[in-house]
Amino acid sequence: MAVIVAEYLGVRTDKGHAVQPISVSKNSSNLQKPVLQCPFKNSHCDKAKRGDKPVCSVRDSASGELWIVCSNRLCATHKGSAKSPIALNEHQKLMLHKVAKEIFEPEISRADVLVKREVAIPVTQDSDYSADYVMWRRNPKLKSGFNPDCPVVLEMQGGGETTSTGDLTKHISNWENGAAELTNPVAKTAPLVTNAWRRQQEQFLVKGNAAMLTGGRIVFCIGAMIYKYLMPRLTTTTIFPDLKNANWTLALLTFVEDTSEDAVLPDCAPHSIPLKIDTEQSLFTNYGFFVQAITNQGTACNSMFEGKFEDLL
Repeated sequence: MAVIVAEYLGVRTDKGHAVQPISVSKNSSNLQKPVLQCPFKNSHCDKAKRGDKPVCSVRDSASGELWIVCSNRLCATHKGSAKSPIALNEHQKLMLHKVAKEIFEPEISRADVLVKREVAIPVTQDSDYSADYVMWRRNPKLKSGFNPDCPVVLEMQGGGETTSTGDLTKHISNWENGAAELTNPVAKTAPLVTNAWRRQQEQFLVKGNAAMLTGGRIVFCIGAMIYKYLMPRLTTTTIFPDLKNANWTLALLTFVEDTSEDAVLPDCAPHSIPLKIDTEQSLFTNYGFFVQAITNQGTACNSMFEGKFEDLL
């Protein structure tokens, strides 16, 4: 298995754009780590500021499929503080509008899409979760300004980490020093889809339950690799009703690369890889059915409790 660097500080590597290497060394305490603008939010690149390589996404070298490796790449949620708020940039607005058109109606305008970021979800007295976004729609005909459609808890999980990150880091360092081509495959490095799904399960259960109990719905924006990993495991025991045009309470929206000639890119990320929602790999269904499918994984296995055991003497 191997991956290819697909985006470096918001610039795709496969279309002839000038990708400028950033010199970062985590081993030098005297070196100032660069504060670089992230194309996908109105603040700095978190990776570069930590001294990490500013890689946004990679590709599977065999399939060419995209795997996002930065938590800010799909649609960053940082809102800043009350004293220093961070406004949504054009990339975030574009992505959120795509979601709204899918879950509300295709004709919805940006002005009618309402969002809150990093919304606290209390779980216990000393433990809070945070929803990436809460999204609602405006209805000018209502005095309250809100449409009676259910509000939505919106989670962003486009990808995750990879195996052998040290090999990937070494490869990029070699490129930054002029000793390698950035788009050469990095052997042994691969997307860790299983880890991404394990983290996602907790989000499904906790945040989804909070949304249901509060009269809302839950939407997860995921990458194609997660969707392809997830669905065969869940559909072996559960048939999900298609509720796209009915009373759905859970949706999976799969973001993939937009390869069309008319793909839109924001001015803040003009050389990035455009993304779109793949309706063929998306799901609108009932939250209860989905939770049941998660808990129904696995089958009876009598051999687990048969055979020779050893004592502790």
